Amino acid sequence: MGSVFEASPTFSIESERLQISYFLPDSPEHCLFLVELWNSEEFMKTCGRTGIDTAEKASNFIRNRVHTDYARNHYGMFLVSLKPHEHASLAESTPIGSVSLMRGEPPNAYLAPDIGYAFLTKETGKGYATEAALALLAYAKKELGVDSVFGFCGTGDTYSARVLEKIGLEFRGPKKLKVFGGRESAVYALPIMSQDLTVYGLDD
Repeated sequence: MGSVFEASPTFSIESERLQISYFLPDSPEHCLFLVELWNSEEFMKTCGRTGIDTAEKASNFIRNRVHTDYARNHYGMFLVSLKPHEHASLAESTPIGSVSLMRGEPPNAYLAPDIGYAFLTKETGKGYATEAALALLAYAKKELGVDSVFGFCGTGDTYSARVLEKIGLEFRGPKKLKVFGGRESAVYALPIMSQDLTVYGLDD
């Protein structure tokens, strides 16, 4: 496959309540939503400030970073939208968060991607992160052949840890990770993955 990747505006992974679709840099709704999400108190508490505080900056980020991931891996950060009813179209659904499979560019990357999620504060506690993550993992395995997945979160982030456990990942202990500048994180992995995580390039 070549590196050219067109993110279809009609692509969607559907779950019972959610639509998972590509972020589009030319969509004002997507750009404004990313600004809202990344500047929410909940997001900044766990992830810090991103500097993405205008629709223009969001558009540039989506075009230059998010779509680069799509082109390289055919996965990355996806928009999560809530369906107003069971058979709702993507256009009818309302953005409420993001779910992602991320694998950086070597050498600053591990051999397996990691799953992540972020939701508006008012939409947390409703099971959406678990539902979105399970749907994305199922799609990635079936359509892209992704069998190995990590989960990383802050050692005190009980919300993220609970979601990672609900989607079937198991705790492998705290580790200082090079992709986070040596910061200690709680490491989760699928049970089928080797107990020796260095085979996936994870730090000793």
